[in-house]
Amino acid sequence: MSDKALPPAVAVALGVVASAADGVAVVYRGVEGLPMVGSWLRRGRLDLQARGERVLAAGIETILDELDLNALARERLDLIGLADEVVDGIDLPAIIRQSTDSVTAEVMSDVRTQGERADDLVSGFVDRLLGREPR
Repeated sequence: MSDKALPPAVAVALGVVASAADGVAVVYRGVEGLPMVGSWLRRGRLDLQARGERVLAAGIETILDELDLNALARERLDLIGLADEVVDGIDLPAIIRQSTDSVTAEVMSDVRTQGERADDLVSGFVDRLLGREPR
């Protein structure tokens, strides 16, 4: 909403219209409950309601087609503040630590396995060199 306040006369006029509309709605609901005309009024209200919803949907589509939502977002939203809030919510050190831990564990496992193979190879070579039985 705009920072500008409505002129007092406009605010009063809107209040009067809203109060009148509320009063008419109360009376209409009472009349709609009458046996002779109630079903006829209900049908009419439902038809008008459906027509109003179609007109409103078409109007909204037209407005959305004309709006530049990107420009509106740039003007109305604090995108830098939003991005800062998102980044603050990310625990980057924990993410780096977790990914590094898994990579380190895999590398250490590979190094251990290769070391065991090299140890077996050297052990077998020394056993043959010294004439020992293979293990």
